[in-house]
Amino acid sequence: MERLIMHVDMDAYFAAVEQTEVPSLRGKPVVVCGFPLSRSVVTTASYEARKFGIKAGMPASEARRMAPAALFIESNPQKYIAISLKIVSILCEFSPKVEPYSIDESFIDLTGCLAAEEHGVAGLAAKIKERIRAETRLSCSIGAGPNKLLAKIATEMHKPDGFMFIRPEDIASKVWPLGVEKLHGIGRKTAASLKQAGIQTIGDLARIPPHVLKRMFGANGYLIWQSANGIDHSPVDPAAVLSSKSCGHELTFPEDTADQELVLRYALFLCDAVARRMRQAGYRGRTVTLKLRSADFKTFTRSRTRSSFTDSAEEIFSDIAAMLSANWPGEPIRLIGVSVSGFLSVRRLEKQLGLFPGNMKHDKLVQTVDMLKDKYGDNVVRRASFLQVPSKNG
Repeated sequence: MERLIMHVDMDAYFAAVEQTEVPSLRGKPVVVCGFPLSRSVVTTASYEARKFGIKAGMPASEARRMAPAALFIESNPQKYIAISLKIVSILCEFSPKVEPYSIDESFIDLTGCLAAEEHGVAGLAAKIKERIRAETRLSCSIGAGPNKLLAKIATEMHKPDGFMFIRPEDIASKVWPLGVEKLHGIGRKTAASLKQAGIQTIGDLARIPPHVLKRMFGANGYLIWQSANGIDHSPVDPAAVLSSKSCGHELTFPEDTADQELVLRYALFLCDAVARRMRQAGYRGRTVTLKLRSADFKTFTRSRTRSSFTDSAEEIFSDIAAMLSANWPGEPIRLIGVSVSGFLSVRRLEKQLGLFPGNMKHDKLVQTVDMLKDKYGDNVVRRASFLQVPSKNG
């Protein structure tokens, strides 16, 4: 039985979420950036903003020069991850084999799906798009193919709100005419080198014998040949996100600072954000990492691996504070980051009741605060120590 894989990619995700929640933003150039806006980079630009040449990863200051009239909004990762989880849950209703590839895209294995036989591949994609739009008011683009590689290429060919199905017999007509830079695994420098050598398209690359590509690229040469010929045997792995990803936030200070109390307040702010994301996603982690960037842009990281898994902001902050105390000499810094990795799904953890009533009360308090924030926004409940930390929503 030939595999049927779909790649679901949300259109201009962060910007679309903001436009959906605030009707006055619809149809306008919206640029979502980190915090603070003045020193951050673009995370997502709406399609209206992309017309000005604004792209993800661009400094916000450069984007503002390109489109002074664009609307710049600070990102809200907690909100985006919550909606992302809702989208993944929708996909899981169509198949248990769903692999979240990033916060705004997932692969879904629909091999043998009766709905595909009943409605056809295009019809099933339309039903998935309808469900996502009905529950989130967001649009997505879907690519389909016999493997993840072709499904992802298909998605990129028809955005936004598009659909494309690439069958094995379509590779020569639909994939090979594309530029080599469109192939997964080919970066800008490699693409430039290939084009200088006269290899302009994926088809040009596919026609080169594997042993020649091996001489050019070493061990990756054969993989590149396989990709150029549409060959990909990698499975859709629902557990991949737990083993390969980390959960983190970082924040650039409005001004470089050596104020220890301020740094600790921001650290606690980040620990709260990271812990809440982990609880929303349903996992706990063991390895806690601190990241600092000095005024001269030197980056410093330290990690600790705990004896137990956690999704507690207080426990994460305890490790971060200890690492700050032991490793930060007190010179001015411009950025601090907190991340947790080494995940295990909460469903696989044995839930043990605390020995003391205080622990149970604290767990209930955390759940209640999470529910309030989910319903009324992140600022409905704030720690007293956050009163001097600028809100990310104003």
